Amino acid sequence: MASKDLPMRLVLFALLTVLPLIEIALLVKFGQLVGVWLTLVVVVGTAILGAGILQRQGFTTMMRTQEAMMRGEPPVGAMMDGAMMVMAGFFLILPGLITDTMGLLLLIPPVRHFVARRLVAGMFGGADVHVEVFERESRQERRPGSGSRGVENGGPVIEGDFERLDERTVDPRNKDRPGDKS
Repeated sequence: MASKDLPMRLVLFALLTVLPLIEIALLVKFGQLVGVWLTLVVVVGTAILGAGILQRQGFTTMMRTQEAMMRGEPPVGAMMDGAMMVMAGFFLILPGLITDTMGLLLLIPPVRHFVARRLVAGMFGGADVHVEVFERESRQERRPGSGSRGVENGGPVIEGDFERLDERTVDPRNKDRPGDKS
């Protein structure tokens, strides 16, 4: 087991064992405070809300992704926003006050965008990311016999490379990296 895996294992352990125990204790206390029926209304109501969000989100994300692509923009924002909404729906379906609060917070766009940025930064935190966007040639500009590659209706072709900084063989402080044109 690598030492980098230990924190993730602890987080997973906490999520799968400690969080449900805390959720049960909070639901019992909440039930004692406001009554069993209101507690059931909250738990069932947020589960129905979460299920509705999950049901609607697949189609909405697909439509927003297509719209972004038609505008010539990378669909990453629409996909991340959709993923955050799915996460909100999932949290709302789970019975418990902590997960319901997390789900409700993810329904607020600034909170959702903040969490999405943090997740992306965490995924690519140690990486040097380069993205290039190429416009497709139109049918009129295409040479006869050159064949067709990709979508016929145009739009950008996005090609990207990334390199993990901790896997580099070249000193990252060296400004003269191979491939740089200075």
